[in-house]
Amino acid sequence: MEALRMSVPDYMQCAEDHQTLLVVVQAVGIVSEENFFRIYKRICSVSQLSVRDSQRALFIRYRHHYPPENNEWGDFQTHRKVVGLITITDCFSAKDWPQTFEKFHVQKEIYGSTLYDSRLFVFGLQGDVAEQPRPDVAFYPNYEDCDSVEKRIEDFIESLFIVLESKRLDRATDKSGDKIPLLCVPFEKKDFVGLDTDSRPGTPQVPGHFLSPELQEVRNTTQVHTLKYLHSLHSEMEQDL
Repeated sequence: MEALRMSVPDYMQCAEDHQTLLVVVQAVGIVSEENFFRIYKRICSVSQLSVRDSQRALFIRYRHHYPPENNEWGDFQTHRKVVGLITITDCFSAKDWPQTFEKFHVQKEIYGSTLYDSRLFVFGLQGDVAEQPRPDVAFYPNYEDCDSVEKRIEDFIESLFIVLESKRLDRATDKSGDKIPLLCVPFEKKDFVGLDTDSRPGTPQVPGHFLSPELQEVRNTTQVHTLKYLHSLHSEMEQDL
């Protein structure tokens, strides 16, 4: 039952999703469906961004519903990992703001282990609280006067790229050798309980899993991606021998 619960099918997935970053967009508190999808459609319009000072483009896949248990596949398949969270909420009083902000943090904890960055879009709140600049929160007086939504999303995507690039560089300079952690799909974890994955019989598949090309593909580096797949395949063939 555990394995089945982790494999909720996503019939919207396609081959191109392997080069995308997954961002979940959700409402916090009570938000009308009309208002939510009005902003959601505008967010989804920013699905591709050419990163500044780079020749690469970053592709984003948005979902307004994504089972948290699917996130457990993220270490093995990067395109199934929720790396960004955007929340939309109504807040009309300064006294309600602390509770609203706390709900935002609770929402982040659901995907907290994989999130690179997150944003909160607040509609209806005006005054001193709304005038205080925050990198992770955008305040708008209403759903009509919010021209900067797309620009906010572009800045958000750039922040995701910075984190992604940092992780790539960390792995590229990793000198840990045999100490590279073994990555496996959720239902494989029970097979390695009590086993010494640092010993020689267990090491061939470690680099192949850890250096999975998923991280390269979402950065749109196809040549490196191909080499990583060949390396992974070679490692598995060595293990079979």
